[in-house]
Amino acid sequence: MAPARRGRNVKTVGLASACDSGLRACPLKHFHECKDGKPGSSGFFRLLEHMQSTHLKTENRKIHVKEAITKDLDLFLDVGEVLREGGKWLCGECMVMHALSRGCKHGDEMVSFAPTSGDVDDFIVGIRKPCQVVADTFTLSPEGVVTDVALLERVFSLRFQTVKCIPPSCRLAFAQVLTGALRKVVASPGSIENWVQLLLLPCCTLRVVRPSSRQERRSGNRKSLQCSSILQALALWKDGSGFTDLVSSLLNSGGTFGCLRGFSGRGEDNKKDPNIKQCLRKVRDGHFTAAVKVLCSSGVAPVGESTMKALIDKHPVVPPPSLPSNPIAQPTIIAAEDCVLKCIQSFPRGTSCGRDGMRAQHLLDAIGCEGSVSFSGLLTAITGVVNLWLEGLCPKVLAEFVASAPLTPLLKPDNGIRPIAVGGIWRRLVSKVAMKKVGKDMAQYLGDFQFGVGTPNGAEAVLHSANRFLNSFHEDGSMALLTVDFTNAFNMVDRSAFLQQVHQRCPSIYRWVKFLYAQPARLYVGSECIGATTGVQQGDPLGPLLFALALHPLILRVQEHCNLPFNAWYLDDGTIIGNAIEVAKALDIINTEGPSLGLHLNIKKTEVYWPSCDGLKDQDGLFPRGIGRPERGVKLLGGAVSRDSAFIGELAGRRASTAVDLMKLLPCLQDPQCELLLLRSCMGVAKLLFGLRTCQPHLMANAVSCFDDGLREAIEDIVVCGGSYFGDLQWRLASLPMHLGGLGILSAREVGVYAFVASRAQSYVLQDHILRNSGVVKLDVDYQQALEYLSVSLPDFDIGGFSNMDPAPPKPQKTLANALFDKIAQSLGETFDLSPRQKAVIECLKGPHAQDFLTVIPIEGLGQCMSAVEYRAILKYRLMIPMYTEDETCPICRKACMDKYGEHAVHCKELPGFKYRHDWVRDVLGDILRRAGISAKKEAPVNFLTDPMEGRSTLRPADLLVFGWARGKHACVDLTGVSPLAGLRESGFVAGQAIRKAESKKVDKHAKACADNQHVFVPFAFDTFGSLAPEAIRLLTRVHKVVHNSCSSTGGQGFVFNRLGFAIQKGVAAQLVARLPALLM
Repeated sequence: MAPARRGRNVKTVGLASACDSGLRACPLKHFHECKDGKPGSSGFFRLLEHMQSTHLKTENRKIHVKEAITKDLDLFLDVGEVLREGGKWLCGECMVMHALSRGCKHGDEMVSFAPTSGDVDDFIVGIRKPCQVVADTFTLSPEGVVTDVALLERVFSLRFQTVKCIPPSCRLAFAQVLTGALRKVVASPGSIENWVQLLLLPCCTLRVVRPSSRQERRSGNRKSLQCSSILQALALWKDGSGFTDLVSSLLNSGGTFGCLRGFSGRGEDNKKDPNIKQCLRKVRDGHFTAAVKVLCSSGVAPVGESTMKALIDKHPVVPPPSLPSNPIAQPTIIAAEDCVLKCIQSFPRGTSCGRDGMRAQHLLDAIGCEGSVSFSGLLTAITGVVNLWLEGLCPKVLAEFVASAPLTPLLKPDNGIRPIAVGGIWRRLVSKVAMKKVGKDMAQYLGDFQFGVGTPNGAEAVLHSANRFLNSFHEDGSMALLTVDFTNAFNMVDRSAFLQQVHQRCPSIYRWVKFLYAQPARLYVGSECIGATTGVQQGDPLGPLLFALALHPLILRVQEHCNLPFNAWYLDDGTIIGNAIEVAKALDIINTEGPSLGLHLNIKKTEVYWPSCDGLKDQDGLFPRGIGRPERGVKLLGGAVSRDSAFIGELAGRRASTAVDLMKLLPCLQDPQCELLLLRSCMGVAKLLFGLRTCQPHLMANAVSCFDDGLREAIEDIVVCGGSYFGDLQWRLASLPMHLGGLGILSAREVGVYAFVASRAQSYVLQDHILRNSGVVKLDVDYQQALEYLSVSLPDFDIGGFSNMDPAPPKPQKTLANALFDKIAQSLGETFDLSPRQKAVIECLKGPHAQDFLTVIPIEGLGQCMSAVEYRAILKYRLMIPMYTEDETCPICRKACMDKYGEHAVHCKELPGFKYRHDWVRDVLGDILRRAGISAKKEAPVNFLTDPMEGRSTLRPADLLVFGWARGKHACVDLTGVSPLAGLRESGFVAGQAIRKAESKKVDKHAKACADNQHVFVPFAFDTFGSLAPEAIRLLTRVHKVVHNSCSSTGGQGFVFNRLGFAIQKGVAAQLVARLPALLM
């Protein structure tokens, strides 16, 4: 929307719009604090010069003016008239004025002035004439923008997208501006203006820029445009009146800015399903769990009357909570800088933002690394503002905005609505700090009955304990097991209840909790807003604790008035076991007193069960009508509590079938690199892991078989995509851990061997605590059977520590997994009839860093992407799947015959492919050094490197010259790639021998010449499977150390080794693909 302008007769153009003084009025005089044209400018030429230099100077102003011209008929006619009289035309693509005889080039297209009617419409090319004058416009007051709550409300009602990470060239400038805004808040915490400016800073300065032409859509130009926009906005912010200008542009844009990915222009990407495109974006951000959720999502509900009604029904309006009147017993917590920094770094990768646009990555980018220019000052300022929030010194009127969140109405499979709220980063950061300070004390307070807050393995412990109790007393017909279910518990819990508990139990965070929950929070659905007056907000780090505090007095009352040997809760899921009369009494207390806490029983989903019955449980009136009475068992926390093996197997089978159905969606991505990442991280055995850890292994047999069949099909599709030769050996190798040469796609059958025992051992102490009043102390039959099953698979493994549990073995799952898979890897030669080449390949795959490339996230800008053909070629080569017809002539060198596995392809010395692999690895290594801040030069002429072993005297450059690397001396890094299978014989193969020999040869060739010329020689040898020689590992380890100590991110080692490993495999893939039949490419 444009600034308000006085209306005029549309027909009176030309002289009618001139100033009374005779000067020509600027048609854009209401924009950008215009002085109504240059003083003394009476001609059109000077006016056009003024418009170009003032109103079309920056990209933001161009976008601002274009939006206004598109919507305002008066403005369109005024600008067109000035252009006509001045002999210019305006290109609507780039918003640049041109002489009538000149064209404007955009990529491959030429836009030119082509008059049709001679009217003013002809002089604005590329912008359609608006139909009517815009009436609803944003008007600036004479003093500029009024920085108050009304402004915050207006901006938050719009939707703006900010960059996911700040470009490196902009980080220092943003850090300075952010530090200044934070310091203003700390200096005057009562100033609403300062707080509003802090909250609006990301939207004003970090908005994603919309490319306006084909040329701007190109990757390099797009990045340059974004950097320029951010730097200009930050420069304006520093200017005295810049905030007014930025906010005006923000409001006038109407929140129409999209993200960069929305401007792909054309191509296959636009034809993809939105879920698939969003899933791929999440994978590239490293946000795998979110990617899976998006892939299987039913989509977003259209925002209409029915959707809004469903959302309002889920967020009923209630009176404000009643607050405690007595003073706070403890002083407010004070956060230290290291605590705040750890909390910022703890946000998951790709964490979304609220309506203010601030992302956790923005804070990390701005803070930089320890020792950077901005580190200390900015972190101190952030900590100061966090403490202001904790102390309740932020103006109360801003609470509904700080606690606000955009609300996305997702569709459920049954067409219901599942609202997803994403709170602001500032709110989540302060809550993380508060939780870190009080979490341990509150976990101890809640720890007798509540195991969902600050208790590792709490859900598994509750489930194991319930089954142990059932196994001990299943024949006692007087017993009953009750599972409690509340309706919409987290969203309906009474705020008065948990505010009272916070005031009493952890008063040091009361001011912050009161600030968030003593008044409604704003939930934005598009341009609509809903007030949240009940419950805890989704995603609030304090949410589980607040809910548990509200519920805990009810749990204690139940325990006080009822004789219950088992009373365990995991957040809102309660499990109560005891005499049926006592259990019924407990249910009556919950049903009677729960509503005062906002907790209403969902009686249809509340269930009472016991495998034997003396008739008491069936008496009328003991339990409410409509309560669930399953006969075979109950589902608890995703697992089963039952003695019925069929019931347990059916439940596990349904989970396995659901996981297999999810895996069947993977081929839709048409990207084997992304598919393999998702399958390994959260779509493979991870989907069945909780069941494997909480269910007896022999009862999971059918589910495991179903799951493994689906898993094998998924891997086969990724590797061969319907092709041949994916046999038992390939499945065996793919399902091994990566450190043993596999793809890391573990089989459920093998994980099931040890998962149940490991889970029981990990949570044994907690189980004993839950069962402290039950009399259950011995290991039950389920665990004994699982130990026997484990001992069959690992006959040589000492399970003594697992059988007596005194003490429980440390890291039991890792210990058992290593033992099992080591045994499987060692027995491959017995299980399969392996050829010498197969044995050699398996040994090579176990080499140091040989599998690093498998975990690389696809980032195109870092060269971390392969085409589907390339990635599959690499997987086939490593899994020994034939790719070529034997005895056919190599299409590249025309000198030798191909072998079916591709050995000739990686041995072939023909320069294009062979040199490409070497140069690609060199370029990536050079880029890693550059990003680590290590000074290096590629192809550096050093004038002393020759090849004396071959009698050649031609000087050659160093692949990489690293300046001052070793005791101040420059290091010549020389890369060499070898195939470990070259000249393979029937026996005598030693993994790693080829790269060590290559490294030694390089040292013999060049080390003396480098030493004589005061340089250090560093050989960098690698093989086609990605294994690295000792000197290469030493170099990269040192680079990793530099990265780790100079970067704020924690992924330095993965960045260095994984990226280099991926580069090696990409070079090998180029050699393999170049020799594939043309129809496959």
